[in-house]
Amino acid sequence: MLGLVPLLLTAALVAAYAVALQRLHGRGDAWPWPRTAALLVGSLCVAGALLPPLATADERLPVHMTQHLLLAMAAPGLLALSAPVTLALRTLPRRPRRALLGLVHCRPVRVLTMPPVVLVISTGSLLTLYLTGLYAATLEHEALHAAAHVHLFLTGCLLSWTVIGVDPIARRPSVRARLTTLVLAAAAHDTISKLLYARGLPAGGGSVAERHAGAEIMYYGGTVVDLALAVALMAQWYRRSGRELERSRRRGWTPERT
Repeated sequence: MLGLVPLLLTAALVAAYAVALQRLHGRGDAWPWPRTAALLVGSLCVAGALLPPLATADERLPVHMTQHLLLAMAAPGLLALSAPVTLALRTLPRRPRRALLGLVHCRPVRVLTMPPVVLVISTGSLLTLYLTGLYAATLEHEALHAAAHVHLFLTGCLLSWTVIGVDPIARRPSVRARLTTLVLAAAAHDTISKLLYARGLPAGGGSVAERHAGAEIMYYGGTVVDLALAVALMAQWYRRSGRELERSRRRGWTPERT
């Protein structure tokens, strides 16, 4: 049951999102359809990672790495782009809205979304799982196996919400800081996958061929997702810069006298 926590959380998010959309449309307000599409595709990524056929064969390292890409990278990025907190702030009553804002701006959230903290958590999780005996232990203990999935999902959400999330957070890092965070996280991800390939890790990963295949999936699949996140971040920066330039032009415009 613990292993299905990410799926249950995503299902609850989809249900709440649908109710909020209905409320928003009921009063005649619009909501960007790409955000809704991102939510649905991200939810499918979570379901694909935690349901058969992947879930019934995830003791094999290549299958596990496919789950890793879906659950810890692709799904969190898409869910971050769906802007659920923004939608909630637009549809909740005043008191719950204030409570949500208080949560978003509280000190623990400010600390967790600091780029150095995000890097330590995301990179440290991968190092601990794959370069120690923890991965082998997850194959022996179901609760530990499920906890690893939950942790990978939440860690991926933390990284994605900090780097490309469009929801409001306290003291959002600059574009340069977020891009640096993404580059360093991607470099760490690639380095760990190369170590797995070169040293035949992780322990308990099956045959040498399976360990190599798992490392390759982690490396090449992670590169694709990291590039997609970088494109999303730069697209956000481009749109924001364009809006700021347009506002500057409007403030500087004065009608000609006749």
